Amino acid sequence: MATIKRTETSNVTWKEVQEIINSGKSAEQLKPGTEIEEILKDGSRAVIAVAAVDLYQNGEVIFCFRNTVGEDHRMNKEWTNKGGWKDCEMREYLNSEILALLPDELVEMLSPKKTIQIQNGATLECDDLLFLPSEYEVHGEEIYAKYNGVDKQFPFYEERTNRIVVDEDGDTTWRWLASPYASNTADFCYVNYGGDAGANDASDSFGVAPGFVIRKS
Repeated sequence: MATIKRTETSNVTWKEVQEIINSGKSAEQLKPGTEIEEILKDGSRAVIAVAAVDLYQNGEVIFCFRNTVGEDHRMNKEWTNKGGWKDCEMREYLNSEILALLPDELVEMLSPKKTIQIQNGATLECDDLLFLPSEYEVHGEEIYAKYNGVDKQFPFYEERTNRIVVDEDGDTTWRWLASPYASNTADFCYVNYGGDAGANDASDSFGVAPGFVIRKS
């Protein structure tokens, strides 16, 4: 028996997205995989998917870019993952240059997301309006990074093909994750062009596909 899949599109504002979240209807109207297209301030087109609803707390929707934004960027200038996401150069880049590309209406609605990492026995925590997902949030298992015991896989990423992002030309590309590689002091984790896990030198430049959170206000 054949099956048919239909899609429906309509215009929406970020204010209307916030209203859906405030109404408590996110699970019905903003299911994981729901996509919103937006034009950023540099004129580039962004495709943003709902990655999780009520995952860490009720009234919270996590969104992730399906394409890279800005330029390919390094995690750190030097070959080091010391300090993890909390102290990396990429974190500053996301929450300054990339944040500035988002529509003002959207930025006003963002809530900080906490990143927790364990590195060399120490717990590192920070909060950001724009973040990169952890290895566990994407792949749902401990592969190259130390699992913090808290992260959950985003439901949208349960399907491997949804972990793949594209560049400005529509070509599949590698993109960084927030997690430092546990077995050396030089690498961070990434997702390759096929949606698989890997790790690479922090000073190399890969794609940037951030996430953000909107919570019930």
